[in-house]
Amino acid sequence: MVQKRMLTGSKEITEFVGRSWKIIYRWIQEKDFPAKKIDGVWESDTELILQWRTDQIMKY
Repeated sequence: MVQKRMLTGSKEITEFVGRSWKIIYRWIQEKDFPAKKIDGVWESDTELILQWRTDQIMKY
């Protein structure tokens, strides 16, 4: 099965990450989580999220 790479909307992002939107939004503001609001819709990329998570783990 091929995994979708682009995530569109906060619902898809939260489902992929497995965290609430409140937490993800805090990460966007404070920890450079890889998501941007483009024309009113949140967008992200699964590979960027996985790399971000790896980087966060490696910091500790």
